[in-house]
Order: sequence, then structure tokens, then C-alpha cells
Amino acid sequence: MKPMFESINLEANASLTINTYRNEDYCESAGWHIHPEYEMVYVKNGSGLLHIGHKKRTYSNGVLVFLGGNIPHADFGNKDYKDNLEVVIQFKKEFFEKKLAVFPELSNIKDLIKESRHILVFDSRTHQLFGKDFNCFCGLDNQGKLVKFLSILDELSKKGTYESLFDSISLDNFRKDEIQRLEETFNYVNNNYNKNISVSEIASQLGLTPNSFSRFFRKLTSRRFIDFVNEFRTVKAAELFSSANLTITDVMYRSGFNDASYFSRQFKKYQGTTPYNYLKSKD
Repeated sequence: MKPMFESINLEANASLTINTYRNEDYCESAGWHIHPEYEMVYVKNGSGLLHIGHKKRTYSNGVLVFLGGNIPHADFGNKDYKDNLEVVIQFKKEFFEKKLAVFPELSNIKDLIKESRHILVFDSRTHQLFGKDFNCFCGLDNQGKLVKFLSILDELSKKGTYESLFDSISLDNFRKDEIQRLEETFNYVNNNYNKNISVSEIASQLGLTPNSFSRFFRKLTSRRFIDFVNEFRTVKAAELFSSANLTITDVMYRSGFNDASYFSRQFKKYQGTTPYNYLKSKD
């Protein structure tokens, strides 16, 4: 089965995205999916299944796993216990290849990130040793999250013990040029979601006609481009409702919508409630 591509949305003032989930706000399932970002996942306790590439591996008391980008995988977490915690950390290859590359002191961290291409599953000792570090992300701002993550990578590169799931991993179903085009599409939407999104413009940037671009996007994601854009915009709208004291109209325009009724329908479709009720729930 060909995995769905998942778009990872980074905040404008952040180099990585870190989401924490308790039992009551369990990470919404993405199913069998793939994305270009690197991903580290910490699951505090409970049992589950690691399904990565063609490998399947069960765990019984939580797990800590690190995988490189463009590797198909299923969700890792579980809801066995009320005190469970799942921390999902994702970052783009530019974070590794450009930002970290300027610091020669981070050679151990860079080597660890390179190894993530083989899928690193850390042992129970390492998982338990870093539990407190992952638990503290909930109370940190973006700067604190970045510093803490670099500290975790540093310690993992020195003290972590892991098993590599793969000597190498094949992505025969995904051509390199297709993956690159999809990354460019995601970046285009991320940079232009609050403006008029032009299929002709993004198609031209990718060297495609509008019709061939639409077919390409549906082939790789199993969805229409306009549906992806609308969902992306509603995610940004929810972020604006949560982080700024804005009216519904302000959020509508800032997230790229121009019609109130259409904005309300799309927001309810993808966020499960109307903008008014979402905003009211934040009071």
C-alpha cells in the first residue's frame, strides 16, 4: 500500500515542531504515511507496534525511536494507560544540513542524525534515562524547546544505546524527483497560504502544466490540491486563534480565506467545529 504524504507545518519562528500528547488528547492518527522531515518519537509507557518500511516490531513498555525523512511508517503511540505521554519531534533536512552544519562542535549530533536513516530504536535503559527530558517539553517556549532538543541529541549521541532496524531502506515506490517536487509544493503553500494560491504558478515552478500538476499531487497524496490547501489554512487559523487575540474575521483573512461561510464550512470540516465554537472553547 502506498503511504499518504503528510505535511508538517512549522511555525515561522521555529526550527522544529514539537508536539506533546497525553492520553486525553491522543495524537490523531495519520495512518500509513510518509513525510520528508526527520522524526523522533518518545512514548512513555504501554504497548504498541513499530511499523516502519517493511519491518514490524512490537514494544511493551514505551519506546524511543528516531527515523530520517521520506521513510514510510505508521503511528507509534498507544492509549493503554491514563498517564501515558507521547512526544513527537520533527525537523526539516535544512535544520540538519544548513543550521547545525556551521557548528563543528556538534559532530556527534550530526553523526547521530545521519544514522537515523537506518531507523534507531533505543533500548529500555536509554528510554527510561531520558523520560524526564521529554516530559518537560510541555512547559517550554520555542527557544527552550530547541535548547532542550539539542541537549537530548547531545546526550543520546554519547550515552544512548540503540538498534538499527535497517542496513538500508528502499524507497522504490517514490522517485527522488517526485519527492523533491512534493517538498517544493509544501514549501510553496507554507509561504503563500495567506495569499491567493495559484495552481498555474506552482505548476510552472515545478515544470508541469496545471493539469499534470493536479494529477501528480493526487497520485502522491491521494487527495486534491485544493483540499490540502484548505486543511493547511484551517490548521493555521487554529494556530492564530490559540496564539493571538484576533477576531474571527481577522483570522479568516490572515489564514487565506475571503468568504466567511466558506471559511466556517472548511474549518468545521477539518477541525471538527466552527470557528466561533473553537474560539469560545479557548476562553
